Amino acid sequence: MDINTPDMKRKVILSLVLLMTVISCEGPETTVTNLVRRDGSVMRKAELKYSSDEFSLNDFRVPVDSTWNLHDSISISDRGDTTWFLLAEKLFKSVDEINEAYLADTGKNSVVPRTASHQLTFKWFTTGWRFAEKCGKSLTHGYPAENFLTPEEIELRKMPSVIREELLAGSDSLKYKTLNDSLDSHTEIWLIRSFVSEWIGDVSSLCAASGKDTLVAGTLRAHATEFDESSLADDGFDKTCSDILGDSVFQKVKPELDSAMKISEKKFDRSLSFKSYTMKTVLPLKVMASNGYVMPGGEITWPVNGDLFLTDDYVMWAETREVNYWAIFLTALVLLMIPFEIRKHTRKRKDNS
Repeated sequence: MDINTPDMKRKVILSLVLLMTVISCEGPETTVTNLVRRDGSVMRKAELKYSSDEFSLNDFRVPVDSTWNLHDSISISDRGDTTWFLLAEKLFKSVDEINEAYLADTGKNSVVPRTASHQLTFKWFTTGWRFAEKCGKSLTHGYPAENFLTPEEIELRKMPSVIREELLAGSDSLKYKTLNDSLDSHTEIWLIRSFVSEWIGDVSSLCAASGKDTLVAGTLRAHATEFDESSLADDGFDKTCSDILGDSVFQKVKPELDSAMKISEKKFDRSLSFKSYTMKTVLPLKVMASNGYVMPGGEITWPVNGDLFLTDDYVMWAETREVNYWAIFLTALVLLMIPFEIRKHTRKRKDNS
């Protein structure tokens, strides 16, 4: 189907919010846990949870193949509801092996660049570990979500789904439902503004490449707020562009405007079609700092959703630190030896004199 048709333009914009909240949540629930060891190796576990037994390796939201150890189980609740689980485990010698798996991935989320990193920092008295996973951003010209969301909305947005659901059903449910509605409303505005900004950025690149008027993008950006949901979704898109640019300029750059729409939608689709999951990390020592959510069991947890890396890289990191007692002992020993050495050399000089 041609994206230049009014129907396709309507599909592009109206799908921004719907796809982000519906498609990303389809299928089995996936939880990925990294058990980081001192030597840099990582025991990686991926668990599928579903209401039926119809799932396979392709349903994992991270690359899992036949080299993983697989275990399945079943749970029946007091109400008689049945839940099926499929657990996959594999020991990776280093994060390099995890990154190789990401590069070779052909699964549902393979279009999103994902990497893992493990850094060891030695500072004599302490040794630090930092483990992180990153999802590369989808857009180049989009706006940071922080420009549109309040601090409270950002905090709710980055909560693991299980915690968020508990708050929406808890004693303060009215408060969090109001906050959630506000988050949805502001997110919709952010998505549309970012889409328009990305489209204008792509128009600029195409116009520059074709040698056409490079001022077109500046003119469109000055009128960016006029491209709201209604003007983008209905038959008035061409008219809006024509009114802003003037009919002669609009006709001249129309191929670039339409091609940019295709390019922008493709980049948006990296996030919109992303299958969400939950990421957990367990470090070998007590976590000293992290940008994740601390669960009751001590795991650091992050939601991994397409909107979280739409306009910015999404980095999930955790740090720990160990005291080097041997370094403290050695330093104390040296400090104690210095006065004795000074006295020794002083007496030696006196004896020689």
